[in-house]
Amino acid sequence: MRTMPMGKSRITFAALLMAGAAALGLSGTSHAGCAPGKWSDARQAAPTPGTAMSIAAGHFIQVSDRESARTIVGLWKFEMISKSTAKHTNPMPDGTLIDFGTAAWHADGTEIQMSGIRNPSDGDVCQGVWQRIGDGTFVLNHYALAWTNGTYTGPVNIRARVTVNPSGNRYSGVFVTIVYLASSVQGHEFDQTTVLATITGTFTATRVTLP
Repeated sequence: MRTMPMGKSRITFAALLMAGAAALGLSGTSHAGCAPGKWSDARQAAPTPGTAMSIAAGHFIQVSDRESARTIVGLWKFEMISKSTAKHTNPMPDGTLIDFGTAAWHADGTEIQMSGIRNPSDGDVCQGVWQRIGDGTFVLNHYALAWTNGTYTGPVNIRARVTVNPSGNRYSGVFVTIVYLASSVQGHEFDQTTVLATITGTFTATRVTLP
């Protein structure tokens, strides 16, 4: 995998930040059959295993979590905020709002996000799949398709790990977003060879309930 210098990218910096953001990260994508992302790359950008910011895959237990009070299933209002790690420095200051919006996590293991920071004309909907790895803890593999000024620019992969609090009304965690350069040419739509940007940060969300 090679990384393209930001100065040489044909996409504006702002577009890179919001391209798949989706994110999340977390909570954000159903692309139940999306091509697997390069999880190893995301782990390289994350802190060392065992720290609070670790996003290690862990042991998958099951998809459905409806028997747990700390269920992820439902509708959430989320925010994704940039935060560098010991192994990765973001191209923007810590505390930058990367994305916000709503995310629906479904009992079948799929997820969909509506971005509030992306212009709908450039694509503000992205999808993902999730699995539970412990009581109240979940991992997300999320894909967005980035468009800039009417041109498809490539996939954005968001990997996240979040934990629902005991009351079940909030979750928080970390994400890694990798923005790739691709083209709308048959066989190359999901190329993940050229990295345009890698962003790490924190993910928080509040559950949407009936009045």
